[in-house]
Amino acid sequence: MHNSTAETPHTAGTGNETLSTQSPSSEFSLGVLVLLAFLMVLLALVTILGNILVILAFIMDRNLRHRSNYFFLNLAISDFAVGAFCMPLYIPYALTGTWHLGRGLCKIWLVMDYLLCAASVFNIVLISYDRFLSVTKAMTICVTTGGD
Repeated sequence: MHNSTAETPHTAGTGNETLSTQSPSSEFSLGVLVLLAFLMVLLALVTILGNILVILAFIMDRNLRHRSNYFFLNLAISDFAVGAFCMPLYIPYALTGTWHLGRGLCKIWLVMDYLLCAASVFNIVLISYDRFLSVTKAMTICVTTGGD
């Protein structure tokens, strides 16, 4: 999927069989491609704008600056970068099946895509662990003090 040589046929098995390498643009009509492009751009814009709102809320409202909310800020920053850098570069490749932006940018895009997605997943894990600790510590405090 992230192969920059999408034009070359892929061989499987003994080497006598060749898998189809038709690009998505040859599989879909022009109307479907335009609809897909519109939806992909819309998804990237919603990703960017939504995460900008989270970042701005964190900057503007000092009450949000708690230790656990920094994980959400971190998640918003990494997801913003995915929406601003990775998604726009992927759209032409997804629609045509061929990488047209050069080998160097392809390598940078791959590194950033994997890095930012891993950062997002790691932030979600940290948020889950933080919530787990919040609940379990609250329950131990409640048990030791008698619930008052």
